[in-house]
Amino acid sequence: MLTQDQIDHYEALGFLVLRGLLSQDEMDELRAASLSVMRDLRGADEYQADENQSVQPWMERHPAMRDLIDDERIHQIPESLLGPDFWLDGTEGHLRVGDTQWHGDDVHDDDLGWVKVAIYLDPLTKEDGCLRVIPASNRRHDPDHLSVLREGKYDPDGLVFGMRPDEIPSVALETEPGDVLIFTEGTIHGAFGGGVGRHQICVSFVENPKTERHLNQIMAFYGNSTWSLRPTRSYVESDRPRIRRMVEKPLEWGFDILEY
Repeated sequence: MLTQDQIDHYEALGFLVLRGLLSQDEMDELRAASLSVMRDLRGADEYQADENQSVQPWMERHPAMRDLIDDERIHQIPESLLGPDFWLDGTEGHLRVGDTQWHGDDVHDDDLGWVKVAIYLDPLTKEDGCLRVIPASNRRHDPDHLSVLREGKYDPDGLVFGMRPDEIPSVALETEPGDVLIFTEGTIHGAFGGGVGRHQICVSFVENPKTERHLNQIMAFYGNSTWSLRPTRSYVESDRPRIRRMVEKPLEWGFDILEY
């Protein structure tokens, strides 16, 4: 389980980095599997160096990735931050190109736990597009002085607060393969100076709603999304009890099942 210091860091600042959580051999296997699926989905098309390739659901598409959410090192993260009755939102795979402008979720209340676990499959530094976060932006205030960044309502080629977007004070989460990033979509985040094909895989988990207001938010988000909150057939019928438990809540609510 995460330590109390790690939990406090995440709650206060909206992010956490676990260094060297996965081995190099494991990362090599994940990278090979992930790139193979990306190539298969492109078919005969070459990778387009001017646009992202993003896919949901993701981990369910290859045996080497499918059970990662049940690995104790990953499972401990939502269990520590959201409680033992957390459930699965969904998985994603990305090959990212260029800058990702500042943004942060403003749909969910910041007291509803919604955790993203991200793994970059190649080394990344501040100079070549690692994830940057604005600490403590996971807690919104009224007025929200960071709304121009949270909502992405700024000219990426202009100035924000008198600075270029990439000059906004932030923490650059430089990573090596095997590091695991934890953050909430409510934390304002972005990436700048990145090259072509920054390879990222993600999984998101949700706190079991404790109030009617939270349940209504989840229902509204489900109604407005295409892939999120929809369990896949392979997870619904998994031979792993913990994975089946992670998708019980969406099934109970009658959410769609994706045939992957």
